[in-house]
Amino acid sequence: MSGQTYLATPAAVPELGIPESSSTVDVRIIDTTGYGEVSTSVVFTPQLPGHDKFIFPSYSFLISNDKNGKHILFDLGMRKDWETFMPEPTIGFVKQIMPFTVQSNVDEILDADVAKIGITTKDISAVIWSHHHFDHRGDLSPFDSNTQLIVGPGFMKAYSPGYPTDPKSTIQETELTSNPVRELDDSAFTLKLGRVPAHDYFGDGSFYILSTPGHTTGHLAALARVTSESNGSSTFVLLGGDCAHHPGVFRPTEYLPIPEKVPEAPRSKFGTSPCPGVWLQKYVHPQKSATEPFLKANLVVYENPEYGLHSLSAMQEFDASPDILVCIAHDAGLLGNIDFYPDKLNGWKAKGLKNAVHWNFCGDFDVKAAKEKAAAA
Repeated sequence: MSGQTYLATPAAVPELGIPESSSTVDVRIIDTTGYGEVSTSVVFTPQLPGHDKFIFPSYSFLISNDKNGKHILFDLGMRKDWETFMPEPTIGFVKQIMPFTVQSNVDEILDADVAKIGITTKDISAVIWSHHHFDHRGDLSPFDSNTQLIVGPGFMKAYSPGYPTDPKSTIQETELTSNPVRELDDSAFTLKLGRVPAHDYFGDGSFYILSTPGHTTGHLAALARVTSESNGSSTFVLLGGDCAHHPGVFRPTEYLPIPEKVPEAPRSKFGTSPCPGVWLQKYVHPQKSATEPFLKANLVVYENPEYGLHSLSAMQEFDASPDILVCIAHDAGLLGNIDFYPDKLNGWKAKGLKNAVHWNFCGDFDVKAAKEKAAAA
């Protein structure tokens, strides 16, 4: 990233092979008001200093193609009535592992239209579920009955018919019957961006749906082109879904090692600002590495660990690009630090937002305590 020096020499950014296009979409990231606090041991290892729990927001993304007038949503977050709507086994799991509070459904946020952007639920032509988990499905019922539900390869075979026909299902059957379901099978992914199969959703190069299985069958991510210049250059936002649950699972990398100075982050426990990167490497990183992620995903978070780890490493290659801002579904480091709905995220590069948020997750680690512990040893 521009203006930064690193603790190791960055490797060359991988070539992703994204076709040129003059077409773009507007991206608005919606804080769905669904929040939880989750034990880190549930989803990754090891437990680093001060990081026994982490904040768990859940985002939705409003995608607008001005050329064709289409508006779609990528994920819907949690629904307000989850404690009464979801199948009973899921309710018990959520209450035990990751209790949530939800103030508003996405449809309520759109229909309130406080900023008068003129996009409400009746304008949404499709909803993409990155996957079938409760914190991404939201509530489809307020949307028009013609609004498509888009899911990934193998989804219907793996997860339908739903509860109660399948008493073990975590999805209510009505969620799969109230709207037309469009499953993108493998043949729909005719392109390859980096190492990821891609589907050109609008057919104009503005928005690609990415096949990123592993966390679940048919897990989807997306790549949105948000600016395009006459010289062929573009900037993008990658919607990562649950390819990772925390940025520490895919950062740092050989492409973007730990910087020499890590800026102050919200909730940070650095003990000084900016934090010397060598402190993170020496006192926090379990391998004392500047080029490997701080955390490893627990394999239990993957239905298919082999596919999941492939999707994760492929996302790291997108994350390496200075022209791509990666937004995973539960990155608390984005809150208050990038442009949220109703504002657009399109100008992120001009505003330097990647530099501003890339290392925010390091604020979760108690660097000061780790340093003091090492000194006392």
